[in-house]
Amino acid sequence: MTTAPSQIGGNKARRDISSRVRDIVQALALCHNVTPVTEDNGSITYQASSPDEVAIVRWTESVGLTLVFRDINNIHVRNASGDTFEFEVLQVFPFTSETKRMGIIVRDLTTGEITFYEKGADVVMAKIVQYNDWLEEECGNMAREGLRTLVVARKRLSEELYQEFESRYHVAKTSIADRTSAMNTVVNQVLEHDLELLGLTGVEDKLQDGVKSTLELLRNAGLKIWMLTGDKIETATCIAISSKLVARNQTIHQISKRKSDWSLLYRY
Repeated sequence: MTTAPSQIGGNKARRDISSRVRDIVQALALCHNVTPVTEDNGSITYQASSPDEVAIVRWTESVGLTLVFRDINNIHVRNASGDTFEFEVLQVFPFTSETKRMGIIVRDLTTGEITFYEKGADVVMAKIVQYNDWLEEECGNMAREGLRTLVVARKRLSEELYQEFESRYHVAKTSIADRTSAMNTVVNQVLEHDLELLGLTGVEDKLQDGVKSTLELLRNAGLKIWMLTGDKIETATCIAISSKLVARNQTIHQISKRKSDWSLLYRY
């Protein structure tokens, strides 16, 4: 995980870094679709549609902030001291393949603060967060290590701003025509701009046992093998090499950043 850097010096810098780490850990413990399940022996397991989500929530548990309860209206997290913090879920914006991001609005029931958290692919989040000069480089570094990256950000909302958003969003949700487009427009206009960049996560997707030997057997049988992925080019290249899909001394040609529709025909 990489947190947003600070340019402040001395003790204030250490306090600032500590605050930034706390902020991103809290964001990761709240912004997800994971449901905790308490077993008979008191241990907690996690259920989610994405293994990446579970991996991130397990990481927040390992550093002292555990997800202990989740339903449609509330999220409870517990710190290492045993203190439980309760958050009211005001809105959830699920991840889709089109938006490549997910968001949640929560109210801290202790302080009353309302926060919009969002995480997603760097290609979309880079346009939403405040200006920075390190995000692209760090995303590239993680991708070259074969990690799947997520950018994490937040926006604090006043009660007035949230009520404005809620009113407009309700109108969009109840519209008859172009409902999804209207809802996305409200989110974009009110929430998705000038977000505070909290940090960047990288999740390792380990190869299953036997992948390398299986690919070698298929290749020896005369089969041509293609890898189809939605990952970044750097990540795909790393996985292709580590799985022995391509040899380290082979040349990899990249075709990317296309400006218009095109098609390629391969002949053997």
